[in-house]
Amino acid sequence: MSPVVILRLRNMTALDATGLHAMQDFADAIHASGRVVLLCGAPPQPARLMAKAEFHLHIGAENILSNMEAALAWAVELRRAIA
Repeated sequence: MSPVVILRLRNMTALDATGLHAMQDFADAIHASGRVVLLCGAPPQPARLMAKAEFHLHIGAENILSNMEAALAWAVELRRAIA
């Protein structure tokens, strides 16, 4: 099982409270299993809602990245730190 899960959000045009709650539950479950969740490429509306809801408290601000390339590079660093 991979220690890092990447959610690519570039096609998520909108996010509501129900979706945000589901993402929080998912992130908490992944964290509880000893893995790390990375989010990348969130468009403006979902990014604003996640910031307002302090989503970073569920996964860590360092695990919210601007694009897939940054997420992959961070995943490599995390795997090195775990190994």
